Amino acid sequence: MSCACEHKKMASEYERMYRLAKMTAKLHDKTVALYKNDDGTYGFTTDTETDKPIIEYISPY
Repeated sequence: MSCACEHKKMASEYERMYRLAKMTAKLHDKTVALYKNDDGTYGFTTDTETDKPIIEYISPY
């Protein structure tokens, strides 16, 4: 098992999260919203209505 600090470090890398979000957008054929959490990590969702600060919208094309 890996520790939570490794997961937080990986999630804080913008380029890595961008690539994962782009793959998700293509897989689901939906626009994905890439957002930044309060702790400095990034996340993404196919639900573009979120209360977190959106960094970028990523198209499946």
